[in-house]
Amino acid sequence: MKLKYTLFPSFQVSLFMVLTITFSGFAQNKKQADLVSAYKEYTELPREVGYAHLNKTTYLKGEIMGFTVYVFDKTNKKPSETTTNVYCTISDENNRVVKSEMILAANGIANGSFQIDNYFTSGEYTFKAYTNWMRNFDEQNYYTQTVKIIDLENEDIQKTKISTSKLDAQFLPEGGHFVADVKNSVGVIVKDSLGFGVSNVTGKVLDSKNNTLIDFKTNNLGIGKFTYLPKTRELYKVVLNIDGTEQIFPLEKAENQGIALTLNDLENRVALSLRTNENTLKQLKNKDYTLAIHNGNVLRTVNVNFGKSLEVTKMINYKDLTTGINIFTLFDENSKPILERMFFKYEGIKLLIAQNPQTVDLKDSLTIKIPINNINSTSVNNFSVSVLPGETKSYNPTNNIISETYLQPYIKSYIENAAYYFTDITRSKKFELDNVLLTQGWSSYDWNTVFNHPPKELYEFENGISFRANVNNKTTLEYMMYASINNEMQVFDFDEGDKDFGAVGLYPMDTENIRFSAVKKNNNLERPNLYFQFSPSGIPDLKTIGIQAPLYDETVSKTYIGQKISKSSWENAEQLEEVVIQTNKTLTREDKLSVVPFGKVKVIDDNVRKSNIFLKDYIRQQGFKVFEYMGQLMIFSPRPFTLGQGKTITTAGTLSGTYNTTITTPGVVVYFNDMRLANIDHLSHYTMDDVDYILFDKSGASEAGAGAPGVIKIYTDPTLSQSKMQRNVTQEVSVPLAFSTPKKFYTPGYTSYQSQFYQDYGVIGWFPRLTIQADGNIHFKIPHQLIDHLSVFIEGIANDGSFISERKEINLK
Repeated sequence: MKLKYTLFPSFQVSLFMVLTITFSGFAQNKKQADLVSAYKEYTELPREVGYAHLNKTTYLKGEIMGFTVYVFDKTNKKPSETTTNVYCTISDENNRVVKSEMILAANGIANGSFQIDNYFTSGEYTFKAYTNWMRNFDEQNYYTQTVKIIDLENEDIQKTKISTSKLDAQFLPEGGHFVADVKNSVGVIVKDSLGFGVSNVTGKVLDSKNNTLIDFKTNNLGIGKFTYLPKTRELYKVVLNIDGTEQIFPLEKAENQGIALTLNDLENRVALSLRTNENTLKQLKNKDYTLAIHNGNVLRTVNVNFGKSLEVTKMINYKDLTTGINIFTLFDENSKPILERMFFKYEGIKLLIAQNPQTVDLKDSLTIKIPINNINSTSVNNFSVSVLPGETKSYNPTNNIISETYLQPYIKSYIENAAYYFTDITRSKKFELDNVLLTQGWSSYDWNTVFNHPPKELYEFENGISFRANVNNKTTLEYMMYASINNEMQVFDFDEGDKDFGAVGLYPMDTENIRFSAVKKNNNLERPNLYFQFSPSGIPDLKTIGIQAPLYDETVSKTYIGQKISKSSWENAEQLEEVVIQTNKTLTREDKLSVVPFGKVKVIDDNVRKSNIFLKDYIRQQGFKVFEYMGQLMIFSPRPFTLGQGKTITTAGTLSGTYNTTITTPGVVVYFNDMRLANIDHLSHYTMDDVDYILFDKSGASEAGAGAPGVIKIYTDPTLSQSKMQRNVTQEVSVPLAFSTPKKFYTPGYTSYQSQFYQDYGVIGWFPRLTIQADGNIHFKIPHQLIDHLSVFIEGIANDGSFISERKEINLK
């Protein structure tokens, strides 16, 4: 047997490689070559997968939904550094988008929030998180989660879906086919009328004479398994018993010809057994079948030939399998897929473990520290943490960061409580997950699509937004775009005859507009009249509902009727923000800015801006020497330069053997938002509009002995208002789709913090962007709310490929 490996590109790899490990020899035939070629083309485009950690899954009207989105390279499971634009939506039961926003990702991590306000009524909604690039693929690489919203004032919150006694049972042959006169392995899924697995259902398989062939039982998630040998022309049925009530289900009739598959995990290798009957063996003689093993990136092929045997077993070592999903597909001699089975390899998943939380009581608040071992604090790490009352009923996600990265993108349907298989992993859970995969049938990689419809690059990776500006005034030779929160100032040279200009990679926030000025030949500014086209200009539509697991929904107590939130989350946020702006912000900033070892800080206000239109004029007012010559801007310190600060130039003298030595006057070192400028010419027409404060150091001592003849550090604030200024030299452009500014999460006010209602549905805190501190802990602070028991839900990543998903209980008694 020869096992051929075909590796296809991740984000960082531009070529594919074929590696071969030989177990026994055979030559790759043309059909296998066609399979490899088709698979290579289908997997050539890299994939991203997404996961979103929501602070809970049941919300009361008046709360804030907080979320952190993680975007990964699907191949190596590391944070994606490619995409910055992440789209988040909430849709109602009719798939109508109620709210949406674009959030900015850095190192594959972004966070945002939605207000659960008057746009919502009681009911179930769907949260989705995705990138534009994910829209290119049939596999569900984006994230989706069902959430429940309760309007306590306007709806009867007792309305809940009631499960009936009718069972939905599926009996799925391993590999996809019941085959007569062959031992068949059959997966069992038993669900209630709401789509949830029914635990501890007993069942038995009966023949047409009601003889019991085998008994089985489902686990706590309604999954079971049995093995039987169906005979030709015989009919079979399954009798399920729940609470003394029996329900009968017919089994599909076994086919006269075919191949049955059984996979056994032997802990260090996998045994894949292929069985057939005498009728089929006649058709299989001298035919080479192909067993393909892949994970969406790496393809392995194994030759299969039954010869004269009714059973062929292939042993695959663990080292030849990839971490996570491995998809086994059997192809006939015409490269037609006839059987498929998925297997999950746990080895290689890097898990982080949180230790017991530590608490520090600070009278009005509680500081919590949680140690997380073995983290390199210098590498990218992020932990999102939801803090809820200890017995909360409002946190019931169907997944976690591990299941959504390693499992869900590879299957066609949802797996109930997928997080269960990746929390406190045991040998038993590995066995249970394998039974689940036995019932899943074909993977999300459809072979008809692989062979005939490889994905096309219809939707691009997005890094910020771009624009094109059409120009009406042909006499302007330069346009200036002012600095914004995430972008430096840019100057666009404009040659005669040009009709437009543009830029890419801009990251405007929803709190700001982009401002432009036209620069005339005399360096004066005037208001331009530009027409803009932006991309993207709206939230892209996924055009698919996707796989949605049902949300576990407990009956709400009658005593909750009439309960309500005393103050909405965002009402609190608005009041707090107003206080900070009006009373504390300026004073606190001046206090901090005044503490500098060298130089003097000048805070710029509107009076200074009115008196000094251009930055160069204000610098000149501070005693610096400012010169302009042939488009060049030069700034010199008023103090005489000292030895070592100038550049020494030696030239030949007029007399033979003599030399002239001169020392050039060095210019001032200029920083712009802490970035040292190699060239300051563009500052010649920079206005004072968004200059926040400037540090002037005439001695140059702040350069720590670098011999600087003076230092100027300019700091801007793009959000500064121009409403009080009389000049009109800028064109402000509202961006049709900007990035949502991350807002501080505020908990609502509740009428009682001691009620069962608060214990079930209240919120204590949400921390979307925690990082490991120097002491090896994550730190956060919550207010005292006189409760004794907390539940802390942690999801996150670290060490470029390690995951954490844990629930920690804190007893404050």
